[in-house]
Amino acid sequence: MFGYLFLTGAVLSGAARGFCAKRTSGYTPNTAAAVFTNIIRLLLSSVAALLFALVTTDRGALVPTPKMLLVALLAGLSTAALLVSWLLAARKSAYMMLDVFLTMGVLIPLVGSSICFGEEVRLTQWIGFAILFVAVRIMCAYNNTVKEKITVSSLVLLLIAGISSGTADFSQKIFIKLIPDGNIAAFHFYTQLIATAVLVITWFVVPKEQGTVKKIEFKKIFGYLTVMAISLFTASYFKTLAANELSAALVYPLNQGASLIISALMAAVFFKEKINLKATIGIILAFIGLITINIL
Repeated sequence: MFGYLFLTGAVLSGAARGFCAKRTSGYTPNTAAAVFTNIIRLLLSSVAALLFALVTTDRGALVPTPKMLLVALLAGLSTAALLVSWLLAARKSAYMMLDVFLTMGVLIPLVGSSICFGEEVRLTQWIGFAILFVAVRIMCAYNNTVKEKITVSSLVLLLIAGISSGTADFSQKIFIKLIPDGNIAAFHFYTQLIATAVLVITWFVVPKEQGTVKKIEFKKIFGYLTVMAISLFTASYFKTLAANELSAALVYPLNQGASLIISALMAAVFFKEKINLKATIGIILAFIGLITINIL
């Protein structure tokens, strides 16, 4: 029961993060500006994780062990790679295909947890995952008709996004299994710090127009960035708690599938995006996939 409650918290936090990301997308004129705003978001998320850790545990738990730092390094690098590849893929008009590759990335924690930790993945769960993937693919099918066809560089970015997303998820399972008494908030604090450091390096590498920072309308987006930062921490935190209660075969496909359905409905309700026949079929299939994974 608690596992599903934690997973619900992760999904709702992810939905809040996606809503704010949609709201702020028009206020970052280029990739460099998007990287800069994500640095701020990660810093705010790090503060949220630190404050939560200070409130819920003693300060001694914040001192990382070498094992925690290694897992946090994997999680932080994966998170940073996901953010950067996500930004660049979206700029290359490959945005709608991101869900396909993020869903395929779920294979990493599924297979990894099965091999490394002996977690069983039933045949019906594999079938449910396959149905979920088909649902995502249908919902993204119009990408090649309304936008430019995917180039090799876009495909590479999408692969990086999928792999880094799956690796970030698997790092949570690794933390739970290898450091069962570790402080989850502290783990995510170090994860966010590492991801921030990588994005700072990226900021100095990406091409920048003169006055890039001044072009960012911080007064209009700071509130959204704050909510995104908190939801980034809570989504990861609740997903890690869920991974402690449920198998990877349940946590990650359910999280991705539920997020997909909520995102589609949110786009229709709040952003007046039309849900066409393909999207409707995709939502129905996604729901069937979730039922298959969870019940059968």
